[in-house]
Amino acid sequence: MEKKKKSPEFWRYAAFLVILFGIFTWLISGLVRLQLDQSDELLEKAQDTRTKTIALRGKRGNITTSDSVLMAADENIYNVTFQKDASANSKALYKSYTASILETIKIVEKNGGTIDVSFVIRRKPEPKEVEEKDEAGNIVKKIIDPNPDVAVGDWEFHFGSGVSESVLETRERQWRSNNYLTNTTKYGTPLQCIEALKKRYQLDGDVREIYNLDEDISEETMLKVMAIYSEMQMNIFNSQPIVIAKDVKYETVIEIETRAMMLPGMSIEIGTKRIYPRHTLACQIIGYTGAIPSRATWLNLQAKGYSYNDTIGRDGIEYSMEDWLTQNSSVRKGQRVVERDQMSRIVREFEELHIDPQDGNNVKLTLNAAYQAEAERCIRNNVNKVRDLQEKKLDTEKWKEDNKKDIHKRDWNKYPLALAEHGCLIVLDMQCRVLALANYPTYDLNALVAGGDEAMEILGDERNVLLNYGIHARGTPGSIFKMVTAMGALSEGKLAEGEMITDAGYFTKYNKDLSTAPKCWISKNARWQHANQTIQDGLEHSCNYFFYELSDRLQEELLYRYANLFGLTSRTGIDLPGEVRSVVGSQRTLYDPDRPVNEANQDTSLPIIVFNSIKKHLRNCGGFRDIYYDDERLSVCAKKLMDMAVRTNESDWLDSMRTILMEELNMSKEMVYLQSVIGDTYNYMNDIKWGGGQTILTGIGQSVTVLTPIAVARYVATVANGGKLYNVSLIDNITSPDGEILSQREPSLINTIPNADKYMHLIHEGMQGVADESGTAGKYFRNWPYQKQIAAKTGTAQVTSIDLENNSWFVCFVPYENPEIAIACFIPNGYSGSESCHAPKEFIEWYMNQKDLREVEITLPYGNMLAP
Repeated sequence: MEKKKKSPEFWRYAAFLVILFGIFTWLISGLVRLQLDQSDELLEKAQDTRTKTIALRGKRGNITTSDSVLMAADENIYNVTFQKDASANSKALYKSYTASILETIKIVEKNGGTIDVSFVIRRKPEPKEVEEKDEAGNIVKKIIDPNPDVAVGDWEFHFGSGVSESVLETRERQWRSNNYLTNTTKYGTPLQCIEALKKRYQLDGDVREIYNLDEDISEETMLKVMAIYSEMQMNIFNSQPIVIAKDVKYETVIEIETRAMMLPGMSIEIGTKRIYPRHTLACQIIGYTGAIPSRATWLNLQAKGYSYNDTIGRDGIEYSMEDWLTQNSSVRKGQRVVERDQMSRIVREFEELHIDPQDGNNVKLTLNAAYQAEAERCIRNNVNKVRDLQEKKLDTEKWKEDNKKDIHKRDWNKYPLALAEHGCLIVLDMQCRVLALANYPTYDLNALVAGGDEAMEILGDERNVLLNYGIHARGTPGSIFKMVTAMGALSEGKLAEGEMITDAGYFTKYNKDLSTAPKCWISKNARWQHANQTIQDGLEHSCNYFFYELSDRLQEELLYRYANLFGLTSRTGIDLPGEVRSVVGSQRTLYDPDRPVNEANQDTSLPIIVFNSIKKHLRNCGGFRDIYYDDERLSVCAKKLMDMAVRTNESDWLDSMRTILMEELNMSKEMVYLQSVIGDTYNYMNDIKWGGGQTILTGIGQSVTVLTPIAVARYVATVANGGKLYNVSLIDNITSPDGEILSQREPSLINTIPNADKYMHLIHEGMQGVADESGTAGKYFRNWPYQKQIAAKTGTAQVTSIDLENNSWFVCFVPYENPEIAIACFIPNGYSGSESCHAPKEFIEWYMNQKDLREVEITLPYGNMLAP
């Protein structure tokens, strides 16, 4: 019997059943896998979508002075925050969030608050008109238009200003990625992005009807809504709310709290605001706080537990003591674990997982608030007094006649007259603790931190008021350097105690040309006053000829060595950011052949000028003969010529120069013997070769020597205390929020000046004479009650040929017999050293009066008795 053949329908049903069985088997195995193998993992993910860990921060540490005056502190404020769940992307949820944002904006602004986020798309504003100097030094008006391809009023991207193109590109790329607008074909223009976001956030169509508003929303309000969403998207994976309005009024807090269920994503959180109770006092020392300025800074801080939106110290003590003051590090942050619903509303809090945050530590300064306030008053008065004097002199016919030649030959458009507008007054104790460091002008720290027009006015001030002249400025010191020269000569046996030197007029050992040879400041007819001078007389009279002679006896190495012993070639160690190093004249300072020729490695700009001048000259010499030298060959040749000049006697220069030019540039023998080739090169090299003429100028505080006021103050304290050089201290101690001392800072002794016990009293005697009748500042201290208590030195350093632009220094210590404080006063373009004595004089008078008050015995009445 023949088998019945299976029909095609049978096989189709069989295949269907097999496939169906396979599908059910796959589903059942997947269910088993979900239930058994992945249950723990999925449970954890599900909990993560409901529970959020919110970082809690305490308060930033306080900054106080030695007399316990509060200089910086945090105070609690109320902030409005917004949070959107990352998975909440449906139209209905966006509509709820947008309604919440619109209502919150209305509440905040109704009560006088502002929304503190801005959008990266805006209408292009009118270009700015600024004043700049052209190549000739003339002031010209210039239109600044960073985006000329966009018409005023059209949409444009604005990812910041003052940064490189690569940074702007990175910011745009991150913003597009987080806002799902990476398709530049579809969302290339700002307008296309605006339209896409309006649609996503349910802002297209009839917004007034959709959200039941009394009127249409303005374009400004629409941008605020988008800014809030954008800020949230940039932080969406941090699982943290963003602050959209800071320091809001209590009326705003009440209204938002009571309507919390109708404002999804919105909440009120307690934040902190940095305040500076003394406003302008010691502003350049205290510094200020602000946002993290760059991604590089953020990456360094991230390892310590900081969040991108945290506030950090940006200048002064706030910056230098950041690790102690901050509440943002991982070791001090707390946490709050909550459960949120899909609309980001908190529905439950896990108290057992709560960790309280810790406040930052407190920093106590050596600064005395009363001293600081008085010092700021004194330096302000002194600068204004000098400025008034300068302006009066400008109007006198005698001054115009005396300076007629310089007035006529100067290009005033390129080099406008620089008169006194800054000043610095520093007061140290005998172990170099800072008691006062006063700058003029000052600014209000609270205004700078708050932002707005006042902050822009501070940042735009042409006087650069944020600059701390005590540590950031350097000036030619002039005669205040002479104590270094005096101590070196006495200690090294180059000058005997009681030896006399007479001012002989021009010092011609290194320059026979009387039209340019150095001489003392005193006139020829009065030169007899500088005859037969001891070291005390030389200091009292500030006789340049006397110190030319001493410098010549010491020579370069010994002079530099004693400057180093007095701390004038190194930083002072003060706990402030950005302290620049003082520079004292020497061959290494003028040009160091062992270092590259650039600003980062050379102490002055002169080697760079010489380097470029030699290259330009040699390039022109070749070009005149149709020979081309590439820049690399010229650089190698110029460097070898400069190195040779330093390491070779000048008598051997010509042969060495010719050899280098032939080897490095393949110049012909005929060419290297031409005066047109060798002459200028020789002169340029001479500018970076140290000689005796520069040594004697260094001995009176000239040449390439420039010092910071804080280094000068330490130097004067070293003279006053008998030769002990300390690091400068600004921090007294650091305490925990509970008051436990975590770090007690003590003065650090660096070295003691050799033979100070033998000779320093002679320096003191000479300085005491400065304020006497015959001293350089005598007329300002005549009949002053503390005239015999002060030891001082004036310093006038020439800046240009116009005398009004001289730098002005005055240094001193008091009391003479048992010194307690050392003072340095610096007024750039302050006309004359004696003119900067007014601030120290006023401060000392105040200090001595306060001292007298402290020493008065007060008799208290017995109990139940009235005081007399």
